[in-house]
Amino acid sequence: MTEVDQRPPVLIVDDEQKIVESLCMLLDEGFKVVPSVSPVEALDLLRHAQFAVILADQRMPGLPGDEFLAKAQELSDATRILVTGYTDIDALIRAVNHGQIHTYVAKPWDPAQLRVTVFEAANHSRETIRRKKAAEQLAEQQKALRVSEAAFRQQTKLLQSILDSMGDGVMATDENGKTMLLNPAAQAMVGAELASTPETQRSERFGIFRPGTETLYPADELPLSRAMRGETIDGIEMYIRNTDRPDGMYVSVNVRPLRGDQGEAKGGVVVVRDISAAKQSEELLRRAKEEAERANRAKSDFLSRMSHELRTPLNSILGFAQVLEMGPLQEDELSSVEQIMKGGQHLLTLINEVLDVARIESGRMSLSLEPVLLSEVMQDALDLIRPLAQKRSITVGEFLGEHFYVRADRQRLRQVLLNLLGNGIKYNVEGGRLDVACAARENGMLRITIADTGLGVSAADREKLFRPFERLAGESLAVEGTGLGLALSKGLVEAMQGAIGVAPNPGGGSIFWIDLLSAERPEGAWEDLELTGVPEIVSVPDQKCVVLYIEDNPSNLALMERIVGLRKDVKLLAAGHGQMGLDLAKAHRPDLILLDLHLPDIPGAEILQHLRRDAETKTIPVVVVSADATPGHIEQLLAAGAESYMTKPLEVPSMLNLLDRTLAGGQQREAKATVEFP
Repeated sequence: MTEVDQRPPVLIVDDEQKIVESLCMLLDEGFKVVPSVSPVEALDLLRHAQFAVILADQRMPGLPGDEFLAKAQELSDATRILVTGYTDIDALIRAVNHGQIHTYVAKPWDPAQLRVTVFEAANHSRETIRRKKAAEQLAEQQKALRVSEAAFRQQTKLLQSILDSMGDGVMATDENGKTMLLNPAAQAMVGAELASTPETQRSERFGIFRPGTETLYPADELPLSRAMRGETIDGIEMYIRNTDRPDGMYVSVNVRPLRGDQGEAKGGVVVVRDISAAKQSEELLRRAKEEAERANRAKSDFLSRMSHELRTPLNSILGFAQVLEMGPLQEDELSSVEQIMKGGQHLLTLINEVLDVARIESGRMSLSLEPVLLSEVMQDALDLIRPLAQKRSITVGEFLGEHFYVRADRQRLRQVLLNLLGNGIKYNVEGGRLDVACAARENGMLRITIADTGLGVSAADREKLFRPFERLAGESLAVEGTGLGLALSKGLVEAMQGAIGVAPNPGGGSIFWIDLLSAERPEGAWEDLELTGVPEIVSVPDQKCVVLYIEDNPSNLALMERIVGLRKDVKLLAAGHGQMGLDLAKAHRPDLILLDLHLPDIPGAEILQHLRRDAETKTIPVVVVSADATPGHIEQLLAAGAESYMTKPLEVPSMLNLLDRTLAGGQQREAKATVEFP
C-alpha cells in the first residue's frame, strides 16, 4: 500500500517552459508541484483540484498574472503569490490593493528565499483552511445548540477539544467582563491569572505594551474591552514582556463581539496569535534591505569614481593618439600610434562593459523598448563585422527576415548582435561560415540564431559561458576580449524580457540563440523611412570664437589646446579651478564653456548652477566634459541646464564638430530652453 503524499500541493503558472521547469526542480523536494504554462488551463485545474499555494508569473500573454490570480481567488482558498519584476510595479500595487495576492516574489529571485516564501505560504494556507474549518464547525455547533440540550453538550465538548488543540489563544468574556474561556494556548501566552485579574490592572500585571514603545496599553483599549463594546477588528498588534517572558513576544489579535439571538451584547471574544517569529523575520529582512541599499549606493559611488579615475588618463592617451594620427607620420610611428589606440580602446571597452554589467545587476539599466525592424539592426551589424570576416575568409550568410519586428531597445539589441556576430568570427575556423536566421515561436516570441563552424562549446562549459570574465578557450586561442561580452549580452537580453542561450551546431561549432517578444509593425513604419546622407560641411565665418575650458588636469588642458589648435578661428581660455572659470566667464562672455566636474575648489555641478543663475552667463552654452559616464548623473546635469554631455576619453572628431557648430552658430544659434533658477 503506497504512502499518502503529505506534501503541500503547489500550482506553478508561467508561460516560459524553462522557468516552470526551474521552479519545479527548486520546489520538488518539499512540495507536490503541478506545472502549467497556460493560465487558462490552470484555471480549469483549480476547478477540479485543491492547492495550498499558487505561484504565477505576471507577464503572461493573454492573461497577466494579477488578472489570473484575481480569477483564481474565486475558485480556490490557496495562498496566491505573484512573481514579478521591477517594471511590473503598477500591476503589483493594484494586485495588493485589490486583495488579489497575499505576497510576491521579485525577479530575479533568490532560490533559498523563494523556497522559504512558498513554505510560509503553504503554512499560511494550511492555517487559513484550519481556521476556516474551525469557524465552520463553530457555526454548526451554534446551530446544533439551538436544536437540543443533548446536541449542545456534545458540540460543546467538541468545541472545547478544538480550542484546547489550537495554537492560537482564545479568550472570551460575558457582558459583565467575567472570563468565560481561556484556552491552554492563551494561558501559555499571558498566564492563567488573567481571568482573576481586574481589567484595569491587566496591562501592568502582564506587561502589555504598544509595539515599539514603553507605553502600557490603556485598559479601555485592550482587545476584550473593545470586543465587549461591539467592535470587530482584525490584526491588532501588541507586545507582551513580563517576568515570565523577559525576551518579549509580539502577538496579533482579532476582536469579535458575542451577541445573543436578538443581537444583544453578550460579551466578547479575542483570538491571539504569536507573531514573534514573523516579526523577527521582518526585522531581519528590513536590515538586509537597508544593508543591500547601502551596499548598492557604495557600489554606485565606487563605479562613478572609478569611471572618472580611469577615463581621465584614457582621455589623454586616446586624445593625443588621435591628434598624432592626424599629422604626418612615418610608417613605424603610425604603427606605434595604432598600437596605442588599440590598447586604449580595449581598456575603454572593458570599462564600459564593467559599468553596463554593474548597472544591470543594480537594476539601473535604462532601456527604451519599442517595435524594432529586425532586418535593419541585423543588416547594420552584419555590415560592421563583414570586414573582420573577410580577413579570415569566413563566409557570412544573408539574413532573411525582412518582415519581423521585435520589442527591444534598438541600440542595446545592436550591441548584443555585434557581440555574438563578432564572437562567431573570432572563434570560427579559417575559411569557416557564419549563418544568421530567425523564426517565430510559440507564446509570441521570435528566435534569432547565429550559427558558426568553430570549435564549439562543451556541455560542461556552457554553464560558465555567460559568467563575467569567463573566456574559456579565448586565452588559449589568443583571441582578444574582456570576458564580459556574453555576460553583458545575457543581462541586456533578459532586461528586454527575452532569453539567450547556446546549443551545439550539428555541422560543427555553436548556435547562439536569442528569444525576444514579437511586435506589430508600427503604423507607417516603412513609409516614414528616410535615407541619411553625409552630414553637410559647416561653413566657418572669419570671426573668432572664444571657448572657455574649466579643467584642473594639465594633460587634459594640453590635449584641448592641441585640438583647438586645429581650428584657427577658435581662441581657448583655460581655467584651472572653478572660481577662476566663473570670473573668466563673466569677464569674457565666451561663445562656449567646456566644464569638467571634478575641480579642486568648487564641484562642476555648482559651477553650472552659478552660470545659470547669473544674468550675464545664463545664455552661454555649457558642455560638460567628464569621465563620469553614469546615466543618472548625465540626466541630472542636462536637466540642470547643460547644453550637452561629452564623455572622456574624448573623440577628437566629435569635439571638432562641436567647435565648428559653435563657430557657425554665432548669434544665430537655435534657441534652446534654459532652466530658470530662483
